Amino acid sequence: MLSDTVTVALISSSSSVAVAITALILSYRLFNSLERRIDRIEDKLDLLTGKVAEVDNRLTRVEDKLGISPR
Repeated sequence: MLSDTVTVALISSSSSVAVAITALILSYRLFNSLERRIDRIEDKLDLLTGKVAEVDNRLTRVEDKLGISPR
């Protein structure tokens, strides 16, 4: 039979490994979640950039029709 000290040491090291593995899994899941959010934000920014360019083109055409010189 193992002594109490050895048993405690084995349980402590096993617990440390379990905590480390759990932390790695949670970190990986958090990273993936953040990556998905960043991808969605990039998609929205691309859409916004396109809309801004479209509005700028429309404004330029209105300025041309009104004879307003660009700034």
